[in-house]
Amino acid sequence: MSMPPSAPARPSDVLHGGARRLPLRWANLAAGAAPPQVISRYQIAPGDSCTLHIHTGKAEIWVILAGRGVARLDGQSYQVEEGDILVTPPQVAHALDNTGGEPLVFLNLVHPTGDAPITTREIGAGQ
Repeated sequence: MSMPPSAPARPSDVLHGGARRLPLRWANLAAGAAPPQVISRYQIAPGDSCTLHIHTGKAEIWVILAGRGVARLDGQSYQVEEGDILVTPPQVAHALDNTGGEPLVFLNLVHPTGDAPITTREIGAGQ
């Protein structure tokens, strides 16, 4: 099954500086049902970044599907490539930089934690 071509990114589809949300197709979702909001697919262009940010109320699990880069988590850096998985706990600063020559594509799996509201605070690029 082929996916339809991606539409140009809308401003709301680009998060944390340079992470462009890509479409997902839910093959077995019942007609009219809303898809779960806990899985997203993103692409970061070569040389671009998902800038440093912090969440409350959720952890994220990043599954690298293609490309390579550097994940920054709580002041440490990790080389990542296809097949790698990174967990970003709540209230821990995290970012992802594409250091390769092809798009870095990853799934973002959201895991709500406790009763705290889910929030995001941008810290910015280069920090």
